[in-house]
Amino acid sequence: MIRAFLVEDELFAREDLKDILSQSNKIEVVGEADEIEAAILGIHQLEPEVIFLDIHLANGSGIELAQKLRLLKKPPFIVFATAFEEYAIKAFELDAVDYILKPFDEKRIEQTLERIAEWHQLKKEDDQSQPVKEAKSSLKINKLAVVKDERIILVDIDNILYIGTENRQVFVKAVNDKYIIDTNLYEIEQKLENHSFLRVHRGYIINLKYVSEIEQWFNGTYNLIFCDGSKVPVSRSYAKTVRQYLGF
Repeated sequence: MIRAFLVEDELFAREDLKDILSQSNKIEVVGEADEIEAAILGIHQLEPEVIFLDIHLANGSGIELAQKLRLLKKPPFIVFATAFEEYAIKAFELDAVDYILKPFDEKRIEQTLERIAEWHQLKKEDDQSQPVKEAKSSLKINKLAVVKDERIILVDIDNILYIGTENRQVFVKAVNDKYIIDTNLYEIEQKLENHSFLRVHRGYIINLKYVSEIEQWFNGTYNLIFCDGSKVPVSRSYAKTVRQYLGF
């Protein structure tokens, strides 16, 4: 059973909605409120999984309450239940599961409950897989597959000076050699995000550890000189970021 909380300041409408929901075996109404302060208190105490929320409340706006609920560590699903059609776009911008109009129709609410059940199941599966996702995201990729003489070689990421583009091909400049890689710069940047690499140009990603000198160029740009004497340009759009990282 999915735990629900009703926020509605019209007693008749609240009782009508509660009666319709009570006929379903998908959902259980665990609490209700007729104004925002009581709603916030009840939601914090009961931790419902879905909120049925009116737009116009006696002492405030259901839209404002929904915005606050989105900030919770485990935000509930929101279903707006209102007499006003004109707030639908705003409601879905707040990731509302559904938007139902008064007077309430049993078949329409049954569709809403089916949608909530689907979303609830997806969320449950996602929560169960989250520890695995977090474990994977904490792993560092220490090798990068590159091509040399038609062979695939795994290069130590720590030995890479920079990665760039040349003649429409992406290459890897390592401490002792230069390789071709069959991956675009954006994908490589994602793989290296947990390492000491930084995008400094549309066509270059560099390893900060191997920068030995900074050469001022023109129009606020720079050249980065590496330990082997090679140079990589820093474009104006990345200059501020490079200065922040290298502290100059």
